[in-house]
Amino acid sequence: MKQFFKFMFASMLGFFLTFIVISAFFFMMIVGLASLSSKEVTVIQDNSVLYLKLDEQIVERATENPFDNFDFMSFSSEKSSGLNDILQSIKKAKADDKIKGIFLELSTIPAGVASLEEIRNALIDFKSS
Repeated sequence: MKQFFKFMFASMLGFFLTFIVISAFFFMMIVGLASLSSKEVTVIQDNSVLYLKLDEQIVERATENPFDNFDFMSFSSEKSSGLNDILQSIKKAKADDKIKGIFLELSTIPAGVASLEEIRNALIDFKSS
């Protein structure tokens, strides 16, 4: 009977130690993920230029989930920009007096004609301000 209690308490101790280690690991992961999502405040200086690099696929709406465009078979991800994010950036630049212009770095733009026309209209609207 003495052997039984010895093994039982050893198993309980191992279980609790494993539980504590796993709980601490998950707690550190949650704290790490929370620290990554903190928003950093950016200060815009006078006479700044908005830099837009349009070399990614432009979709209607980009998602915040980083795993949406991830291919688990090849372990690669396809980057994309949301049309809504691009238009919102141009609209914010128009409203900000510190931004004086927009610099476009263009290559082949993988987007449809309607998306390009929306971006063009937003740029014309920015230019008129």
